[in-house]
Amino acid sequence: MTLEGAQLRTRLAGDRELAVRLRAFHGTVRVTLGETVFDLVIDDGAVTPTDVDPSAVDPAVGLTIPAELWDLMAVPHPQVGFECLTSAQVFGATIEADWPTVVAPYLGAWNRIVRLGVETAVGRTERTVEADPFADSDDPVGRYVRYSVDDLEYRVYYEQAGRGPVPVLFMHTAGADGRQYRHVLADPELQERYTLVAIDLPYHGKSLPPVGSRWWEQDLTFDKTLLMRWVTGFITATGLDRPIFVGCSVGGQLASDLCAHHPDSIRGAVGVNGLYHMDSWAGFDNDRFRDPRVAAGAVGSTMFDVTGADAPEDFRREVEWIYTSNHRDAYPADNDYFMFGHDLRVDGHLIDTARTPLTILTGEHDISMLTPDDNGSALAANIPGAEFIVMPGLSHFTPSDDPEGFRPYLTSALDRMTAAIEAAGPDRSAP
Repeated sequence: MTLEGAQLRTRLAGDRELAVRLRAFHGTVRVTLGETVFDLVIDDGAVTPTDVDPSAVDPAVGLTIPAELWDLMAVPHPQVGFECLTSAQVFGATIEADWPTVVAPYLGAWNRIVRLGVETAVGRTERTVEADPFADSDDPVGRYVRYSVDDLEYRVYYEQAGRGPVPVLFMHTAGADGRQYRHVLADPELQERYTLVAIDLPYHGKSLPPVGSRWWEQDLTFDKTLLMRWVTGFITATGLDRPIFVGCSVGGQLASDLCAHHPDSIRGAVGVNGLYHMDSWAGFDNDRFRDPRVAAGAVGSTMFDVTGADAPEDFRREVEWIYTSNHRDAYPADNDYFMFGHDLRVDGHLIDTARTPLTILTGEHDISMLTPDDNGSALAANIPGAEFIVMPGLSHFTPSDDPEGFRPYLTSALDRMTAAIEAAGPDRSAP
């Protein structure tokens, strides 16, 4: 779709968010959105709205969306992978500048320019909400529990709500924490049927690194064995009676791995955007987030960009806040497992869904939908009895950015799983 450059420049010059995100930046950005090409002169966040002679400047940043790609992005309802600059880089969108010193510190700005370009071209507006959907029942209780794994004692924070007979344990995404489930814990219907628990894994959220870990002397890295021990240790320490495990993203991977290796600890699992294996993403450069020049804000900006395009803006912004408020090293440490430590071709045969049922819920706009050979559909095709459900219109962070859209899928999955376990009788859970 054709974009009027002068109109977009005027909008960019008046955008208050962009001014904040570009604070302390001085230079010229060459923006190419399809056939529309223009330069932005930026001085400490102030964007010059007038056109400049491209031959007279040497741009510090080149932001390019090729014409064929722009035509797929600049539509009211783009297909998966074309919703934002972050995902569009898989298909040829580029940010030409030094990653740690120019791209990462201002990543939210570069993403914002493209987002405003699409909004200007198609007239898209952000969805808003006036209040939290379950504010009247938002009454979780937070506490700590101590337990040891591999000779380190962890002080782990969690929140609990509800009074139902079946416990459900929620695990957050990579580099985040249990605040992502605040809407789920406040859902009055779920509170009636389940006891809801959201954990901050060690090193995440309010769960500080354990004393004696000397985490500041090393690159943090978390593998599958350690993550599973953190979860099973928590279940034992809190006395939860074989909860249903629900995890998103890195937690979605762990859902199936727990079914394979610790079926005695859980009744079943729901993996949100969990995959079968990660071969399609083997080239992901996880170490770039370990560069000390890259702050947590770069992770937060990236995650905000891939939140649901139709999710309420306030809740999408919460995702960015949660990521930015966690330690920068937590995200790549979790990703060591998410990207490189999960492969059900190796141990998926250990999953017995007759004993430990497994459901994968994947957002229609989750980036994994681009790789059917290794996403949740491949998991269901290769693990007998595993269930794969696509959630139309939803994306990667659906438990937190679109809680009302996520609600029916989660409720249905939990209710089906509980009914199947009860129908199977008491012998089902026997080791």
